[in-house]
Amino acid sequence: MQDKLVKKDYELADIEIALDECEASGYLNDSRYAESLLRSHIYKGHGVIRIRQAMSLKGLSSDIISQVIENSDCDWFELAKEKAIKKYADKPIVDYNDKAKRIRFLLGQGFDYEQANYALTINED
Repeated sequence: MQDKLVKKDYELADIEIALDECEASGYLNDSRYAESLLRSHIYKGHGVIRIRQAMSLKGLSSDIISQVIENSDCDWFELAKEKAIKKYADKPIVDYNDKAKRIRFLLGQGFDYEQANYALTINED
């Protein structure tokens, strides 16, 4: 928030006062913001790696990021499976290159290899 206000040419002293008042009133809360970002990214089907990166880019501390993700009740393996089903529907994996392509897709969405492999193994049945 401070960076946005600085870019709009507000005085740093005024920004500090305003942000302190907002925090004291409960208008600014990094934990609530992190929870909102987490829900948004889970809804989009993103994995924990991508979510961590997005939160970090938003300026959230690693402690808050870790705390919010640990408190999440999301099953990352099932989310990876849902993402694979949504992308590939009922198309069977035809060969090694096709499976590698699907794994790369899931890795790019923020899932780790174990989660991606689980999603595709279930999808092979």
